[in-house]
Amino acid sequence: MGVNIHGTDRVGDIVTNYPKTAEVFKAFRIDFCCGGNQSLLQAISSRDIKEEDLLNDLRAAAEAPTAEEINWTELRSAELIDYIVGNHHDYLRSALPQLSEYVKKIARVHGLNHPDLFQVYQWFETLRTDMEHHMEKEESEAFPAVLAYEKDPTASNRERLLETLDLLEQEHEGSGDLLKQIREITHDYELPEDACTTFRLTYLKLEELEADMFQHIHLENNILFNRV
Repeated sequence: MGVNIHGTDRVGDIVTNYPKTAEVFKAFRIDFCCGGNQSLLQAISSRDIKEEDLLNDLRAAAEAPTAEEINWTELRSAELIDYIVGNHHDYLRSALPQLSEYVKKIARVHGLNHPDLFQVYQWFETLRTDMEHHMEKEESEAFPAVLAYEKDPTASNRERLLETLDLLEQEHEGSGDLLKQIREITHDYELPEDACTTFRLTYLKLEELEADMFQHIHLENNILFNRV
């Protein structure tokens, strides 16, 4: 029996139900985290992507044998929050300062020959500052509010919480846009001929950061926040 994935399905729901499809969306440069609410057809409407090709790749990924994975939809909100903080937030708190030094160094050393690196550094520093404030806001305000609402799901509590989550999703979108801009200006992290070891490591770490943030935002926007 084949996997049921259709053009009218929400992108975020596809990744939630079939986690391995995330790699397909990355390959097609389709945003499944901040853009998770759009349908597959909406996601490709303005792009040179054939619906049949994408659906075939998505179905193949969904049907591929895999090791047992976490079913995120079955986790309680408290468990999901613990996972997000303990994995994604802790990763960012370690990776962002380290990457800041790398990006600054390659801009300083290679910026004369590759002036776009100065723009990469500016965008990255904006991303770093935004995410540090964002994570603090989630841990001190939003996540406790989600758990409090589950205990007392009144209409007024829901309305207040939705306002908070809407702001967080707007911030997610801003961070996602910065990641897209960095990828575009680096031509999908294409290394120049004169790239040194630090240059190569920086691009590798930036791609690692991007992948982690996509999964991070997906878990929040399309699963945790969607419960409200």
